[in-house]
Amino acid sequence: MLSYWEKDALCAQDVIIVGGGLLGLSTALSVKEKSPRARILVLERGVFPTGASTRNAGMACFAKACEMLSDIKLQGGEAAAKLAAQRVEGLNLLRSRISDSALEYENLGGYELIRNEDNEITNGDLKFLNELLHPHFDQNVFQFKNEQIDAFGFKGVKQLIYNPLEGQLHSGKLISALWRLINALGVRVITGAEVKSIEENTNNVEVFVNSPVLGEDIRFSAGQVGICTNALNPSFIDEVIQPKPGRGQVLITKEMRGLKLEGSFHFNEGYYYFRNHENRILLGGGRNLDIDGESTSEFGLNDQIQAELEKVLHEIILPDTKVEIDQRWSGIMGFTENKMPIVDRMGKRRAVGFTCNGMGVSLSTLTGEKLAELLVSK
Repeated sequence: MLSYWEKDALCAQDVIIVGGGLLGLSTALSVKEKSPRARILVLERGVFPTGASTRNAGMACFAKACEMLSDIKLQGGEAAAKLAAQRVEGLNLLRSRISDSALEYENLGGYELIRNEDNEITNGDLKFLNELLHPHFDQNVFQFKNEQIDAFGFKGVKQLIYNPLEGQLHSGKLISALWRLINALGVRVITGAEVKSIEENTNNVEVFVNSPVLGEDIRFSAGQVGICTNALNPSFIDEVIQPKPGRGQVLITKEMRGLKLEGSFHFNEGYYYFRNHENRILLGGGRNLDIDGESTSEFGLNDQIQAELEKVLHEIILPDTKVEIDQRWSGIMGFTENKMPIVDRMGKRRAVGFTCNGMGVSLSTLTGEKLAELLVSK
């Protein structure tokens, strides 16, 4: 059972954020900025963020030509362009809070590979996208860089599309920097705190956390609760706004000499992605090979996808190069049908936010700002 001291000083909060990933931490930070005297608690069920925040590829990207052409069919041109601009706005807000050196942020540009078996992208396609994005960026976002194909050493690639505005960062150092920042402001983060249920009442919201040591649930309470659990806790969320889980698998090579490429690279509408990290290649994706099987919240590796990633590594990215795999891992993302982020109320004292769709690094800060506005407005 809890002590008097625990109940009196530790369990009652003004705002509780459920989920301690990029979005949850960003939301807590924005709430603190808007309400400096608020008591804010972040509850994270894992030792580290559970979903994809520290298990992604660390790409600070916002727009790929082929993916945008596909997204326009789902969202419409203006919505797709506005979403790309919001991703950049989110990245800029993040970089205004945390220095580039602390993030290990590098503006090395982004590239999209059009392989021999893909349909070619025309000058008209890029002109259309650049005109669509120009009101938001005041410059051309996309250009051909076909002359770089041989310089990078790629095989089986016929076109290369360049976006000079994209970058990359270190996901672990990003979370570490956010921890330091919110701790300095007095926001508490409890890891290993698995939330079992959330109950909204007339005067507060009660959040029940499993405590194996005590043999009972610890009951926290707050005036407002923000739910930032990605696609991992569907019972906390109304079914109508639930994102679907999608597992992303990643591998990283051992260090090698003479690595030619720098930047962030994508192909197949973003289903495959790779980048340099120091003298290594970090490569992920392949979820499209088994969409149903990878629509899971279970961590793990799919042998078919891992084999395909190795094939991509050896046949497209680093042909004729001896390379060894160092580590493999997976993370859980969330996806909505229209690939748009969600910020919404679920009651007078609960609100939910999701960045979703593989763009959490870009969108989390801005989405957290919007969610914080809901949490402090009541």
